[in-house]
Amino acid sequence: MSRRSRANQSETPRRRFSSASLLLLGLILGLAGALYYAWVAAPIVYVDASPARFSERYKAEYIFLVSQSFAVDGDWAQAQRRLAALDDPAVAETVTALLETFVREGRPSTHIHNLAVLAQKLGGDAPAIALFAPTPLAGAAPTATAVPPTLPPTTIPSPTPAPTTTPLPTMTAAPTAVPTFPSEPTAQPTYRLLNQQRLCDGSESNPQIEVVTLDALLEPLPGVEVLISWDGGSDHFFTGFKPALGEGSGDFAMSPDHSYTVVLADGSPEISGLRIEPCDDGAAGGWRLTFQNLILQPDTP
Repeated sequence: MSRRSRANQSETPRRRFSSASLLLLGLILGLAGALYYAWVAAPIVYVDASPARFSERYKAEYIFLVSQSFAVDGDWAQAQRRLAALDDPAVAETVTALLETFVREGRPSTHIHNLAVLAQKLGGDAPAIALFAPTPLAGAAPTATAVPPTLPPTTIPSPTPAPTTTPLPTMTAAPTAVPTFPSEPTAQPTYRLLNQQRLCDGSESNPQIEVVTLDALLEPLPGVEVLISWDGGSDHFFTGFKPALGEGSGDFAMSPDHSYTVVLADGSPEISGLRIEPCDDGAAGGWRLTFQNLILQPDTP
């Protein structure tokens, strides 16, 4: 083989390697240039984007803010316009699902109530709406207010002129005793503890604190907020959200390392020292607390 042929064979791989490297370098530079143009030079900027383009997370936040705004101003027409911007044909079901999520997550009671009112105005009929927005909305018959009867005018006789008399010596008036008024009575709690008993049925794998709330006529009363605390923590739940327990019942899982205190948010005696204790059969037992509302509610017209 000639020297020239050997030289040509050695230069061929070099040319191929050089061409492939240039092609790869060109692709990298092109991609970098495209990314720079799309992200830095001329990025896409959404201006006045419709709430219908929001992600599910921000749609939920938007609905929550609409409920808070409606609770403040009561402008239902404005709330409807804001919800219509979501372009959701099943907006009532969406709001109801968000309400149930808030209840499961233990959000503040005011947030839950405002969402329940919004769902009720949209025509929702889920159990959570009946629990947390039981008050009739606008349009219900107003309660008649008793007006005191008007008394006839009293005829006051004209004073008779006093006869002229000789002025008497001026007498010093005796000091007048200042009347004392009894202090205001101490406000009574809205609920009283009707019963406290051990739970030893063994149906639950973990001991529970079960709270039952009744109205003044001893009927189940759902939607009552229960506050529970222990050393280093606190939580809350609502009665009536677990139909399996009963319309006025709710429960909380206990831990063997804590002593719990239970009180109702609307006012009740504070029940403390609730711990897991062994039952007669040796199994761990919980507690059932039954509260009765002391205010007799008037019949709904």
